[in-house]
Formats: sequence, C-alpha cells, structure tokens
Amino acid sequence: MARITRRELNRGLVAGALGAWACKSGAPTPETPRPAGVLLVTADDLGWRDLSSYGLASVQTPSIDRLVTEGVAFDRAFDVVSTCSSSRATLATGQYPHTHGVTGLTHRHPELSLPTTAPTSARMLLEAGRSTAIQGKWHLSAEAPPADFGYAQYLPTDIDQRIRDIGPALAFLEAVGDSPFFLELNFMQTHRDLFDRFPQAAGFEVSVDDAPPPAWWGLPDWPGIREEVAGYLSQLRWMDALMGQVLDTLDATGLADDTLVVFLSDNGPAFPGCKLTLYDRGVGTPLMFRWPAVLEPRWEDELVSTTQIAPTLLDLAGAPPLAGAQGRSLGPLLRGEPWQPTEALFSEMEQHIDPLPARAVRTERHKYVRNLSDAPWGLGDGDAAYFDALALEPGQTWATPRVPEELYDLDADPLERVNLVDDPAHADVLEAMRGRLREHAAQTADPRLPEL
Repeated sequence: MARITRRELNRGLVAGALGAWACKSGAPTPETPRPAGVLLVTADDLGWRDLSSYGLASVQTPSIDRLVTEGVAFDRAFDVVSTCSSSRATLATGQYPHTHGVTGLTHRHPELSLPTTAPTSARMLLEAGRSTAIQGKWHLSAEAPPADFGYAQYLPTDIDQRIRDIGPALAFLEAVGDSPFFLELNFMQTHRDLFDRFPQAAGFEVSVDDAPPPAWWGLPDWPGIREEVAGYLSQLRWMDALMGQVLDTLDATGLADDTLVVFLSDNGPAFPGCKLTLYDRGVGTPLMFRWPAVLEPRWEDELVSTTQIAPTLLDLAGAPPLAGAQGRSLGPLLRGEPWQPTEALFSEMEQHIDPLPARAVRTERHKYVRNLSDAPWGLGDGDAAYFDALALEPGQTWATPRVPEELYDLDADPLERVNLVDDPAHADVLEAMRGRLREHAAQTADPRLPEL
C-alpha cells in the first residue's frame, strides 16, 4: 500500500480519496459509532521499523501488515520510556512514569508496582459494560493480579508469561457473541528468553544469510550479531503467525468489521544502543489502528506519544475519560476532524534494573537528551560474546559514560551519533529544547525538575 499521509491529503494531492474519507469519518454527532470490540496488542521489545510494512526487508510479517493496509498506521509514534513495566503502566494510565510511579521493573522493584487504586483503561472499559480479559505478559505489579486493575479474566498464559498457545484468546473471541469486549494480548516473542538469547522458533526458522541487522539499529554486520538477529526475526515470524490466527478468528466470527485493533511495541529491540536508550531506536514504535467499519486506511505522520493510547481507546469506545491522563486522545485525528499538530514529545528513564536517569524532548527535527547520571546506556538486556568488541567500535557509545547533554539533528543524523551541544550554530536550538523540557517538567510535576 502506498503511504498516503495527512499532509498530502491537505495539499489536495489525492482529492478523490479526501472526498471518500470525509464521507466515511466526518465530524462527530450523537450517533458517532463505537466499536463492539477493542483489541489491544503489544509486542515486547519490537523495533519501530521491524515489520515488513515499516521497511524491514529481511522477513515478511503479513498478518501484522494487514493492520497497516487495512487501518491507520503511524510513522512517528514513540513510547515515553524504554523499559517494560514503566511503558506498560503508561499504556494503562495515559501518564508519564514520573507521574504513575512505575519507574523500573516491578518484578525487580516491587515497591514500584502500580497502585491498585490507579485509574486504568481496562477498569474504565469494564465499568462501561465491556467484558475484559488479558493474555500474556503482566508487568504492572509484582503482587496484585490483573483483576485488581480491571481485567475480569487472566486467560491461561505460560509460567514465563509468554503466549505460546493463542487458543484461550481465540476461545474468548468466539464466546463474546454480541457482547462488547476489551481484550489485551501481550506477546513476548521478540523479548530475549530467560537465558538472554533469541532461540530459533520451530517452524519459523530464519537463516543467518537473511539476517543483517536492520540499518536503523546502527550496529555492524558481524556474524555474532547476525546469529542473534536471525533468532529475533524467527521469533517475530512466530508472533506474526499467532497474530494471523487472531485476525482469522475475528473474520470467522464476524467481529472484524466492528472491532478496533490497536498494535504497538512497549520499547525498542533488546540490542545495544536500542532498548534502554532515549534515542528513536529505543523509544520508537510501530503503531496502527484498524477499525474497518469506520477508519479509512492511510498513513499518518503526526508525532504520537504512548500517553495518548489509553485516552484514545476510551474516546473511541465511548467510555468516560481517564482521570489523571496526561495524553490527548487521537480520536479526532483518526476520525478526520480538525487537529492541532503536536510540536514536541517527551520521554524519560529512571531505571530498568539499575538507575539510568534521563529526560528527552523530540520535535520534528531535533532530539535533546538530558542525562542525569553518567551511567552508560548499557547492553539493552543482552549479554552476547560480541559485546566487548562492539564497545570498541567507532560511534558505539552505549558502553561509555554518558555526557550531561546531547543534541541531534534528526534530518541529518537519524542514528543520533553527532552531538551538537557544543556547536555554536545550534545554540538557539539547544536553549529552546532546554526550555521545552523544563516547561514540560514543571507542568507534569516531574521531581527531577530542579536538575533540569
């Protein structure tokens, strides 16, 4: 599918498509349709370009790509953080980590678990009359179960929280009938296993010959890296096949046309310089919304934050807004209503396992990172034999002490390698980005404000 963006529509480059779009998704009325079903799907540690529809050439992901060709796909969507528990708590609450308090891995830091009193989208959808269920990874609390946060059912999941058997989710979809529902599926195929490896998935093997590291990761094409990438891509193919079973079941049950399907990743891939960093390859995510009855397929180039996911789900589902949410709903944009573009996005880190404090702001062209310690970004959760040699490569800064400030021109330097903090030509940009970050910290009561 050709990438038709909102800007092209506004310029009249596809006038015919605009007419059809306006008819299908015009201004809201009291009869604004609501989806019978809402399906939220997350992929753990999936890179923001690591789907064939987003530019990955190594393998095909036809099932997930259906959500792109049949829905609204976002080209510049970003998680607010690059670690799992914090990111998932944001998806549930619409808040930044320094607000909801889940600032590290809950199974390593139980004291950082999301309080059971926190408003969540699942609870709001349950109270609005929807059947709610979840299968797969649960990472909002070390002790409290999903039921305490609005998920009426925790569908059978393997002890390591991976979805290997999608059958319980399919059975849930087959049983809902005409009842409104909310189902959350959290896949972990693209997350390293308990041994920090990416094993080949049986039946979905990928040859190392077909597994160069994606260019946007910024890693060299070494045999050891290829071996890990091959396993990662094999697991991606398996996840795509499981997603295909879900979409086929929606088709077979007649639910597909009136089910809103949302797909995204919780953070970047578990490779050095990606996951745990605030670079685009660490917080960037694929994002798509498919609702055939209402949404016209297209690409959107709006800057999007994952603080907007929960408000959007509730808006489209017709549920009350989420108390305390800090992101605005994408509903108007998705429906084709007037929309004020986002000027800047904000991201942050406190800790994964060990402290890694940082804040960042991203605009259309620039990224500013304020590092609040010199602790290296780290391994991205891996521990392969090639890491020591990789640390010596030019441009590989994940193993070196972080500098206090970083500034990048994303047009000229998409891999964020050339720090412009000391460039006099960018002094005005630097000061403006500092100001944006301080203003955001003040508005959201970030406890790190004095350091910014």
